[in-house]
Amino acid sequence: MKMEILGLALLLAASVYAETTPMDSPLSEQQETTITCELSAVPHPQEIPVFDSAKDSDAAKGTYHYKLWIPKGYHADPQRRWPCMFIASASGNAKMGAMAPWLKANGYIVVMLVESKNGPWSPIIGNFLAAHDDVVRRVRIQEGLKFATGMSGGARASSVFVQIRPGFCGLILQGAGGSFDSRGNYHFAGLKRNPALCIAMTMGETDSNKNEVPRVKAALGSMKFLPLMFKGGHTWAPQETFEEAIAWVERNVYEEGPPNPAFKPIYLQRFKAMADQFNATEAPVDRYRMGSRLLKFAQNRQLTMEPAVVPVLRTTQAELATLRTNPKVASEIMAEMTRHR
Repeated sequence: MKMEILGLALLLAASVYAETTPMDSPLSEQQETTITCELSAVPHPQEIPVFDSAKDSDAAKGTYHYKLWIPKGYHADPQRRWPCMFIASASGNAKMGAMAPWLKANGYIVVMLVESKNGPWSPIIGNFLAAHDDVVRRVRIQEGLKFATGMSGGARASSVFVQIRPGFCGLILQGAGGSFDSRGNYHFAGLKRNPALCIAMTMGETDSNKNEVPRVKAALGSMKFLPLMFKGGHTWAPQETFEEAIAWVERNVYEEGPPNPAFKPIYLQRFKAMADQFNATEAPVDRYRMGSRLLKFAQNRQLTMEPAVVPVLRTTQAELATLRTNPKVASEIMAEMTRHR
């Protein structure tokens, strides 16, 4: 009798753990919350570049988990949408690690996959699809501002993630290239179909995978690609290297890419950060470059009439006019004109 009661208790405990997290469950800012989600159906195997048959699709079904980070200020504006970073680890139970300072300071929703790890592709893809399809309904993610990263096998997994759901603009491969077929060819067709996607790749100088950097560059062709090397081996990029990578991706998305009115709250946040950087810059030439970049950003992103922007533009324009009389700045302007002839 006691064994029957114990068995029933364990069964009930398992069923409670397996239940998906209700959509109205409260979420605290600046905290990680573990979310239980379900994948009951997946796309046709032909839509997943690493699947070979319907058996792979069937094996992806199941219950999965992810850790969700909600940024500071999320609850203050119920209309605002936020950028989102998906993270995969080769050993599972992904964490922000050295990426945390940037992601937290720059208002990212963060999705850290739990079950995704080196091994069969079905649970890797299942964890991502279940988490993605859950989180886009659970919180306010800005479509078009999804990013993905991972290290080693997590990098290869993330290269697939950005191909099987829409709205990705950034991919940071850490310690490895993309997934590949039985002949060693990268699965990059889906990447090339996304002109908005910017790809950075970080690699330790003694990493045995470093030969993949030129291979990835060649396979991507004309896509926007930034390789970054750091002192170290087969490991996650150090904080400064990751931040250089994500800053490059963000600049391409927010400043060089086509303007998107839906991104205005993030444009305004970025304008303020750029203005602060301008104010902190002292060297005349660097100050002129930063001020010019600030004006261009406001004009290209249709921010020139925003109340918070107008006074900053006025003072910046006046200072740039003064800086143009500086001999070093004048020489830089002439050199720039010569380069563009």
